[in-house]
Amino acid sequence: MTMGSSSGNSNLISPCTSDDSIDDHAKFDLDTMAAYLVKDLDSGQSYRVEEIDQQYVTLEAMKEKLSESHDLLALYSADATTEVEIENTSDSDKDDDDPGYVEEVDVVKHRTSELQPCQFAGCTLFHTRRSGYCETHEVRAKEEEDSRAQALYLIPLGRQASFVEMKGHSFVEDSMFRLYTVFTVVLRCGESTWSVYRRYREFTALYDKLKLRPRLRLPTLPPKKIIGSFEPEFLARRQYELGQWLDQLLTYEPLSNATNPHECDEVVRFLTWKADQPPFPVEQPADFLNLQDSSSNAPRVNLTDFKMIQVIGRGSFGKVVLVGHHATKKLYAMKMLNKANIVKRKQVEHTRTERRVLGYTKHPFIVGLHFAFQTPQRLYFVLDYCPGGELFYHLTRMKKLPEHMACYYAAEITLALEHLHGLGVVYRDLKPENILLTKEGHVKLADFGLAKEGITDGVYGTNSLCGTPEYLPPEILDRLGHGTAVDWWNLGMVLYEMLTGLPPWYTNDRQKLFDRLRSARLHFPPYVSRRAEGLIRALLNRNPAERLGARGAAEVKAHPFFESIEWDDLLALKMPPPFRPCRATTTDDTPLNFEAEFTRLPLPSVEVVDKETKQKARANSDTFSGFAYENPDAMQSSL
Repeated sequence: MTMGSSSGNSNLISPCTSDDSIDDHAKFDLDTMAAYLVKDLDSGQSYRVEEIDQQYVTLEAMKEKLSESHDLLALYSADATTEVEIENTSDSDKDDDDPGYVEEVDVVKHRTSELQPCQFAGCTLFHTRRSGYCETHEVRAKEEEDSRAQALYLIPLGRQASFVEMKGHSFVEDSMFRLYTVFTVVLRCGESTWSVYRRYREFTALYDKLKLRPRLRLPTLPPKKIIGSFEPEFLARRQYELGQWLDQLLTYEPLSNATNPHECDEVVRFLTWKADQPPFPVEQPADFLNLQDSSSNAPRVNLTDFKMIQVIGRGSFGKVVLVGHHATKKLYAMKMLNKANIVKRKQVEHTRTERRVLGYTKHPFIVGLHFAFQTPQRLYFVLDYCPGGELFYHLTRMKKLPEHMACYYAAEITLALEHLHGLGVVYRDLKPENILLTKEGHVKLADFGLAKEGITDGVYGTNSLCGTPEYLPPEILDRLGHGTAVDWWNLGMVLYEMLTGLPPWYTNDRQKLFDRLRSARLHFPPYVSRRAEGLIRALLNRNPAERLGARGAAEVKAHPFFESIEWDDLLALKMPPPFRPCRATTTDDTPLNFEAEFTRLPLPSVEVVDKETKQKARANSDTFSGFAYENPDAMQSSL
C-alpha cells in the first residue's frame, strides 16, 4: 500500500479501517477527525483512516473492535511492512469529478508493534525497533556495546592496564578540514599490548571528569596551548608530558576510601576505545611520527664526520672531546657515553631525559644540541663548544668573583632557569662545574642528566633523591617532594659560592654537611653587600613554598640585587659580559680553559666489535631507540 495526503500533513498515519467496517459501538467523533482513504494496491480495496485528537489509531488498539478474520488485520503480520497509498477525502480539497484523485504519494515503512521508549540514556523518543533503541541512537548503542566487550577483552575484570609509552603523533583533519594532533598511546595488560589514538582534548575531557571523583589522586594535566601548538619542540614536550600524566594516573597509590582510577568507567573507556584503530586518514600506526627521534630516517651524521682534537672533560660514563666537523669546519664538544656503564648503573632514563630536553630546548644561555647518534658501544652528544670552560675552573683560580661579575652570571642563569621552568623542566644540578662560558663570556648551562620533565609546580611534582650533595635543598634530603623551587635554592648556593669561594655550610664530612643544610645558620663575610645577602637568604629559604622564585622567576628578577640588569638586553646578548675568558690571540681549537688532568688524557680508542659485543650492542640499541637527533640548522649549514 502507499500513503499520501493532499493536505501536506507530514505525520505518519496508521491504517485503520473503512467506516463501513467499524462496528456501531465504536464511538468516534467523525466530525472532528481528519479523513483519509487507504487503498491496498494488490486488492484495490479501500479503507478509511482517522486521526483522533492527534493520536494515531493502530491495529493493536482496534483488535477488540475487529474480528480476527478482518481483511485489514489479516493483511499485516507483526513484522510486516507494506506500501500504502493515501487518498485525501477532505471536502475542501476533494475533486467532485474524480473522488479517487491522488494528490501525492510517499513510500513509508510501517511497523505494527507498539511504541516503546528508547533505552539510550537521555533519549526521549519512542520507537518500534526490536533493538530497543530509536533509529538515531541504534548505531551508537551498538558501538557502546562493542566498546564494553572490547574493554573486557583487553582489561579483564580484576586486572589493571599499564602505560607503556607515547609512541608518536600525527596530524589529522576533521570534517571541517581543520588540522589537529593525535598522539599514539601504547598500553599493556597481561600479555596484551595495544595502541589508542588520542587528541589533547580527550585527555582534557578525562581530566575534567576525574576531577569530580571524590578523593581521587589526580596529577596535574599539562596546560593547553593555542599559539605554536604544531611546533616540533612543543609537540615533543607535550607528547612526553601527556605520557607522564597518564603513567602517574595509573600508578598512583589510591588514598583510603578513594576511587581507584582503574575502576573508573571513564578511564577504562579512554584506555580501550577504538584500540588499534588509527584515525582517518592515517591508515597504519607506522605512519605516526616518533617525536623522540627528530629524523625518521637513518641519521646522516656519524662518527666519521668528525675529527677528534683533544679531550676537554671526563665524567662517570665517558669523556668530552673537542671535535671538528669535516663538512662545516665548526668546532663542537662531543660527549661520549659508554652504554654498558649507563645500563649497569641504571641511568638509562636519565640519559634519555637529557637527550629529550636538549632536543627541544633552544636558549642563548643553555648549551645547544646539534647531533646525537650511537654506535654499538657508545652514545654521542654533539654540543656547543664553550672555549671559556667551566665557571668552576675560573672560580678556583680567582678564589672569588667581584659582585658585578657574580650578578651578571646569576642574571643569565636566572633567564635560563626561567626558560626551563616554562617548559616544565626542573634542572636539579646547578653548580659551577655545569656552568660553561662561551668565548665572549656568556653563561651556558650544561649536563641535563638529572633534569626532570613535566614539573610545573614550585613545591611539588617529584620525589627522587638526586643532585650534588653540597647543593641539596632540605626538601630533597628529607624526601618531602619537590618542584622547580629546588633550582632557586641552587642559584642561592652558587651565588654564595661565587661571592665567597665556597658553598654555604661546606664540609668534607657528609653527615655534618646534611645536618648543616637542614638547620645551620647562614653566615656572610662582611664584604658581601646587603642586597646580595638579602637575595641569597631569600633563595635559601628552607620552606620551598616561601622561597623566592617558587611563584616564578619574575620575583627573582625584581630583586634589588639585579637593579643594574636590563633583562631584555641581557637576553638579546646586548649587555657585554664582565669577563672574556679567551685571549684574543688564542685560536678556538686550542683549549686553554680546561683542567690539565683532562687535556692530557688520550683520545678515545676506536671501538672493537666482536661477536659478544655485537649481541650486547643490539640489545643496547633497542634500549636507546629514538636517540638519534640532527638539528635542522646544523644540517643546512653543512649543505
